[in-house]
Amino acid sequence: LEKRDWDAVNGTCYYPIDMDMKPGQYTISRRTTGGKLETAQLTVTAKPCQQEDITNFPKKEYINVSPKNLARAAQEAKRVNPLISYKAKTRPAVFDLPVGKPANDLPKGEGNFGACRTFNGQPRDRHTGQDYPVEIGKPVLSAGNGRVILAANLFYSGNAVFIDHGNGLISEYFHLKSYSVKPNQTVTKGQVIGQVGETGRVTGPHLHFGVRWQGACVNPGYLLVDPSDLAAVH
Repeated sequence: LEKRDWDAVNGTCYYPIDMDMKPGQYTISRRTTGGKLETAQLTVTAKPCQQEDITNFPKKEYINVSPKNLARAAQEAKRVNPLISYKAKTRPAVFDLPVGKPANDLPKGEGNFGACRTFNGQPRDRHTGQDYPVEIGKPVLSAGNGRVILAANLFYSGNAVFIDHGNGLISEYFHLKSYSVKPNQTVTKGQVIGQVGETGRVTGPHLHFGVRWQGACVNPGYLLVDPSDLAAVH
């Protein structure tokens, strides 16, 4: 999309669609092993935004954010955004699909990916990941083979880990109690990278699991299912 191209994964072409992609018709294409260019039309439709109103938010410093913390968050964004952008340098894929669950006994359900949220009546950005109600202290697992590109304490995300799985796929794990990996460390699918916590802007302990693919913010739940169950473009 957007006149960009990337390699297929295990012989299959994927077209990640950002949650904020404007509705409309988009032309996508793929080139066969024989060099033939095939095109198709992809229709993106509007999806109503799930409203999530959080009242009596316990951490007041995240409601009336001080100038100091606003400046901190802005600096952290400058650090994080280049890592998850489609402009970031990519390497060959080292993951397979479906990716692994980021925690054992992961609760099922559609969750709150893309939710429109308010905190004590104040609007906030749409939710970029999937929140799973996992018990505090439970192990957090890498969704696939990859390399840690950031492990740090961030104002909004708390203790956070970002893993590059190649082919532009980045997984994100937020609000951890602690993390046990460091930048540039190689990890494997299912490896423990930290513990579930409640650091950063949260109302309680849970695991925030997010995915960026080729810069697109996508529902991570789709990558946990067998690829044959995903919608296909013919």
